[in-house]
Amino acid sequence: MALDYHPVLVWTDKGWVETEKKVWNGSAWVSRPSVRYWDGQEWTPRPPAPQEFATYVGSNSGSSSNKRYAALPVPPGTRVNDFVVSICASMSGLPRLLSPAGQMPQVLGSNQDEISLAVACWPYTGAEDQVLWDLGASPQAKLVNLVYRNGDVAQQSITPVSDMQVYKFVDQVPLMASKDFTGVFVALTVSRQVTSYRWPEGLVPRESALGRFGSYEISVLTADTPGAGASAGTLGLNTAVDAASLYLVTIPGRSDGRPTWILGDDVASVLGVSTYLG
Repeated sequence: MALDYHPVLVWTDKGWVETEKKVWNGSAWVSRPSVRYWDGQEWTPRPPAPQEFATYVGSNSGSSSNKRYAALPVPPGTRVNDFVVSICASMSGLPRLLSPAGQMPQVLGSNQDEISLAVACWPYTGAEDQVLWDLGASPQAKLVNLVYRNGDVAQQSITPVSDMQVYKFVDQVPLMASKDFTGVFVALTVSRQVTSYRWPEGLVPRESALGRFGSYEISVLTADTPGAGASAGTLGLNTAVDAASLYLVTIPGRSDGRPTWILGDDVASVLGVSTYLG
């Protein structure tokens, strides 16, 4: 068979032999380049290595009123194997996840007449560009999408909500302990006048979707923190609400076997002589 390229030959003292062909992989010349795939932002040879604490990438939120279906785009910058945490808080009924297909949300709500929360958490595949929910006959719903990178996709769970608490007529919501890995706190409040709130020190506020002032609506507030094993304090609201629910969503990670100290946590984290910041 005729060669379709010009071989490069080198003398080995015994004869002329063809040299090994190498390919530039972006950082070095290699003889066996790895297969690359498009992760949504660039061509990469491998997914990001899982870490103990997944890192926040981005988020968005939206509202729906008197509509059967509600869609929210996947936040820009999302890459393959990033964890998408999609939240749907419905005023009544039990929402169903229509897209992406094949994902089963965890729905928390006992009947069709009360507020319910649906949470789906899955590794992004690059194929889906939006999250679509079927709200049924619910008059109002709030949607939030959050994205986290470096989670352990091998530990994906169909029950990402690891803990929950429900309160009536409160203006402060005590937080449960964020037990392991990256913990995402999701607070739902039902009132006519929540306009401001304050997460305790040690939590990083993320996306929020507040109800309209004067309308009896759901508000969704989110924040995250590395798991510490103790409560970080309370979520403060500017007014008393009829009902408040708090949920803890755990993003699976891969433990490095070392203890974690969180800045501002004076309950579970105490600096010692052998503590190293890294």
